[in-house]
Amino acid sequence: MLLFAFLYNKDTTNILIIYFSRYSQIKKICLCFIFYRERSMKRPICGTQFAKWVNNPCSRNKAKMEKDKEQTVYIINQGDGMDSVQVWQAYAMCALSIMLMLAIRSVVTKFGKPKTLKDGVSFWKWRNILISWIHAVIVGTWDFLCLWWYPDLFQDPVFYINNVMYLMVPFSIGYFLYDLYDMMTNEQKLIDWEIVLHHVLLSTVMIYSWTNKLCIAYSVILLTSEINSIFLHLRKLLQFTKVNFNSWLYQLVAMLNLFTFITCRLFPQSRLMFGFYTDGHRISKSYFILLLLTYPIGFVINIVLFWRILKSDVLRRLKGNDKLLNKME
Repeated sequence: MLLFAFLYNKDTTNILIIYFSRYSQIKKICLCFIFYRERSMKRPICGTQFAKWVNNPCSRNKAKMEKDKEQTVYIINQGDGMDSVQVWQAYAMCALSIMLMLAIRSVVTKFGKPKTLKDGVSFWKWRNILISWIHAVIVGTWDFLCLWWYPDLFQDPVFYINNVMYLMVPFSIGYFLYDLYDMMTNEQKLIDWEIVLHHVLLSTVMIYSWTNKLCIAYSVILLTSEINSIFLHLRKLLQFTKVNFNSWLYQLVAMLNLFTFITCRLFPQSRLMFGFYTDGHRISKSYFILLLLTYPIGFVINIVLFWRILKSDVLRRLKGNDKLLNKME
């Protein structure tokens, strides 16, 4: 049974779509409500009230209606909708991303090791970080534009979707899969185990996400970490070269790295963790468990990475200054 109802109010513009489903039945009732523009956290008209208007017999069983109310899924803003994207395009974009990374690797390998590299720095490590930086520039810019063009994604991170956001996710996964291949073929999987774990966890969740067309906006929020990766990898590239660590260039990149690490990596991931509480009931239990098993691990990995960077670029420098002052005294 499919019912549509439109409640008109001259002061309203936003549309709230509610998929009102019951686990024991195949029936789905689609309730469409128009509610006030000035709403912030105001609750819309609940499914129970509307069911009383549409189907009076349902109102006789209050326990039944309360159970239905708990199983209601609210779709506040779905963007262009799930029908606007195709799963095969995501897999094609993932394959294209892998081929692009392989092509970049071939070009970099052809040019060879630059003369500015320090002695002892392996060509593979430099090439790997360089390709990671190129990916970060592409996806970081792409992600920033998504946040700039589609601010409504924050209204409904579970169901908001469009093609621009959707295709960015498999493009990033293509890089993660390439990077896994690159590390395994160069026997780095044990040395950089935290990166391998990060890539495996993130790829698993995002492949599930794009296949089911869910939580794409949450993926966009999560991928703001690539904005930080621009400075994170650039800092590493400068360390590989003969740039002085006390130079203004390195210090600028180091400070931007710390700032964006907090604002573009830790803060968005904290918002994602908060989403477990606010939106956990709107996705399947299996997907919720998968997220619960993966993202907290990634968050801990990033906390450890942040501490390493803070100790290297700030605390060690402060400690060195204290020793210098003691000598001067």
